[in-house]
Amino acid sequence: MSTAEESFEVILANFKNKLTPKERQDFQFVTLSDVRETAVRIQKDQETLKTMMNMRRLESFLEAMKQFGEVIGIFANASIFVAFVWGPLKFILQVIQHQVSIGYPMSSLRARLDMSSL
Repeated sequence: MSTAEESFEVILANFKNKLTPKERQDFQFVTLSDVRETAVRIQKDQETLKTMMNMRRLESFLEAMKQFGEVIGIFANASIFVAFVWGPLKFILQVIQHQVSIGYPMSSLRARLDMSSL
């Protein structure tokens, strides 16, 4: 096992320890395609409800994350690590969609997602 792969293994193990068993199961096999499908579904739902947010801005982020995932795959020689990038991203999209659909103000949601304390 290479040093890079060992580093990714340690980081992934630490991350998994912070997840519930259901989250681990849900995230384990998520792909970029799953995240894109979730974004498209959210966009269609918003279009139907006339609550469209600009989901196109997400595309450049997804492309950058795709490239990041490819780098991880090369260094670690395993796609299991990338699933734990896509899984949380898909989860975040779903949470945001739910919060917006119940009328939670986006400004309040942004404040709750402030990651400066991480």
